[in-house]
Amino acid sequence: MRTIAIHTSKGGVGKTTLVINIAYELARQGNRVLVVDLDDQANASLSLGVNKADEIEKVSSVKEFRKILDSFKDRKEIIDFLQNREDESLEEYMDCIYPASNWFHIESEEGGKIDVLPGSYRTAPEQLPNSPVAAKFLNIRLQKLATEYDYVIMDTAPSYNVITWNALYAAKYVIIPSQMEYLSAHGIQTTRKNILDVQDDTRQKRGDILGIIPMMTDQPGRDNLNNTIQGFIKSNFPDFPIFSKFNRSTYVGKASNERMPLSLYAENETGARKVAEQLRDITDELVERIDSLEP
Repeated sequence: MRTIAIHTSKGGVGKTTLVINIAYELARQGNRVLVVDLDDQANASLSLGVNKADEIEKVSSVKEFRKILDSFKDRKEIIDFLQNREDESLEEYMDCIYPASNWFHIESEEGGKIDVLPGSYRTAPEQLPNSPVAAKFLNIRLQKLATEYDYVIMDTAPSYNVITWNALYAAKYVIIPSQMEYLSAHGIQTTRKNILDVQDDTRQKRGDILGIIPMMTDQPGRDNLNNTIQGFIKSNFPDFPIFSKFNRSTYVGKASNERMPLSLYAENETGARKVAEQLRDITDELVERIDSLEP
């Protein structure tokens, strides 16, 4: 089971878009994929069809909206998964996991699928005990699922709290998405430092950085800035491979609004085919890099 955190300390770089689309591409290849949503905004859970997005879009009153939010109180999700005891059965852990629905539901002959360990507004640090090992709960709990999934893809919040640290301690591998802009590139320093701390604490068993994905490139009139920032990243982080770029495109937002994988959206929208192909290339590179690192 390959555990991967897609993480950066800056928000708004397209992190969740990467999570759900890489999960889809891996599942299309026949892999059993679990998406773990550790961001309290829970956009990955919404996109993957487990957080009542269709119902939320149709609400016409505060009362209806509150009723939907209240329904999450009794649902088992990521915060309950983290709170489970180590000696509980596999079934207790699987009760927190749901199959992706709508466009992300896959039925492949190879057995590929996407399941979701969802988050919500309940994904809050204060829900976990004040314990020195609380940041390692997810890593410990995921071992229960070691034979159930081929890949675990974790979506994280850009802030640092015990929930975020759980993702980093559970991640054998980390991918850092970054816009080719000053603030986003500067944020890699903080991300790198925190990941190196995890590496040291786990004796290099967690936090292997697979590389940096240049995000939202190909903006009109900004080629020089993008190239300069990418050169800065290469010189400051020479040990971090650079993935293929992922361009800015209006079709990314359109596919997200439809809660569709880019590959599927591009089948009927020729303009989206370029960015969909970029996502497939990034996924292939991810698998190739892991294959080269593992025996």
